[in-house]
Amino acid sequence: GLLATCRNGPVSFNVRPHMNKRDHILAVIKAGLNAVPVLGGSIASLIGDYIPSSTQNQLEQATHLLAARLTELESRIDVSAADKEQFAELFKSAYLILIRSHHLERNRAAIELIANCLLAPNDIDKVPYDELDHFARCLDNLSIGAIRILVACVNIAAQKDPSMTAQGYRQFNVAELDGLAPDHLVMGLVSELNSLHLVHILGTPPIRIQGYANYPLELTMLGSRFVKYVLNAA
Repeated sequence: GLLATCRNGPVSFNVRPHMNKRDHILAVIKAGLNAVPVLGGSIASLIGDYIPSSTQNQLEQATHLLAARLTELESRIDVSAADKEQFAELFKSAYLILIRSHHLERNRAAIELIANCLLAPNDIDKVPYDELDHFARCLDNLSIGAIRILVACVNIAAQKDPSMTAQGYRQFNVAELDGLAPDHLVMGLVSELNSLHLVHILGTPPIRIQGYANYPLELTMLGSRFVKYVLNAA
């Protein structure tokens, strides 16, 4: 299982990476592919050889990431104060992200959800459970491209107003995201963020220019908090 130690005592997470249901599904897929001429057997072999080992590798990486983060935060963690049901639900959400994703940004963020839930109640960076639960859904639903766009939005907003307090500092145009995604993709990524209330698309300009460059955007407070407390990037 995942096992980490902090100053307040050991934190143990019992997980079983090899589940019968998953193995059964893989066997069915492999059997179906083996019936496909020429490429079927090769693809079935790739799935059989790589998927189980990949999942195990993801769990091992998660163990190291979690242990490192809990060690870093050990003086701020209070395991005895954690709500066990809330922690269990949040951990399961993070665990599913960890075994599916190969992107380090997403995996570190999943670890951050777990760690934040274990912070002492009076810690300045502790996020309320309802917000962490929402952030877990955001992390699970956002593509890696949308996550990177969100970080860029926070950086753009900070450059406009380093104090991050003025009412209008959060607004900017798609043109300021230039180079972060192809023109045909950028609005799709921004729309992901819009659907989760992390970035707002403020409307459709009367005359649209190429690449949606003049579409107005607004970074929300929730988007700022997601980057700060989950992505740990601002």
